[in-house]
Amino acid sequence: MKKVLIVEDELIIAMINQRMMEDLGFEILSIATSGTEAIDIVKDNSPDLILMDIMIEGEIDGIQTMENIRSFSNVPVIYLTGNSDVRNKNRAERTSFIDFLVKPVSKNELKKSVQKLVGGK
Repeated sequence: MKKVLIVEDELIIAMINQRMMEDLGFEILSIATSGTEAIDIVKDNSPDLILMDIMIEGEIDGIQTMENIRSFSNVPVIYLTGNSDVRNKNRAERTSFIDFLVKPVSKNELKKSVQKLVGGK
């Protein structure tokens, strides 16, 4: 079973994301609320996928977190964000994301994004 790290600082949204990913057959490795926490989890556990919010707790945002993670890991990332502006999307593109979804995200949208990861299966 593929392991997912959810990076989300709003508990309700994190729980919704967890439920949707479990329904899609994924195991939740952990839920992180800050970039530094997410970086440590990736270093210690090697998740198969990251669901990343952009605006998270701490000194670095989700995109900066992924830039840091990219220095040691090619783990796929799907951004789930309320910030759909072009600036953030352009910044995120430097981290080679699978998808960039605007909240609220439905299970069907998430499923389509995950299918990009596994080659449409």
